Amino acid sequence: MDRRSVIVSSAALGSLVLSGCASTSRTPPNDRHCYWARTRSRSKPTCTAGPIPDLAADERAKRFEPVPGRLVIYVVRHRWGDTVNMVRVGMMGGALVSTTPASMVRLVVPPGGHRLVFEWAKGQGSLDVRGEAGQVLFVELVGSLWFWNEYYRFETGESSLRDRALKCRLVADVDGKG
Repeated sequence: MDRRSVIVSSAALGSLVLSGCASTSRTPPNDRHCYWARTRSRSKPTCTAGPIPDLAADERAKRFEPVPGRLVIYVVRHRWGDTVNMVRVGMMGGALVSTTPASMVRLVVPPGGHRLVFEWAKGQGSLDVRGEAGQVLFVELVGSLWFWNEYYRFETGESSLRDRALKCRLVADVDGKG
């Protein structure tokens, strides 16, 4: 073998070996949900802080069925400009749960008025919602990330939000007794 063949062979073999080292596992640790901003990059995943409901609960939640005597609120997070932050959401005075991009939270609460809240590393916000027994509401956690600005806000849902919710992973199913 000449010198050129040895160099080309070594480079090819080295790139094959290193390509195996560069790939990362896409399996979330400890039954958490992780979101990767890009499919073939070295981006770090955004993961929930703790365990999430199983796939059967995810499937049941995506039926969007009312609960007799209760108000059901879906908080949906699915916008193309929202790709990296972990944002915690919940009801005022209650425990907050972690969300990632392309995730949703189902809240089953007594009918009436409630204040939804969220917090993240750079801020917080809230939205007052009101609903009747047997009603299903959709609220979107809108996030936008640009190099000059980042923000989050709640918006009441429109009809297309249900379709986006179907593409999300249920990360918390909260039963707000009361």
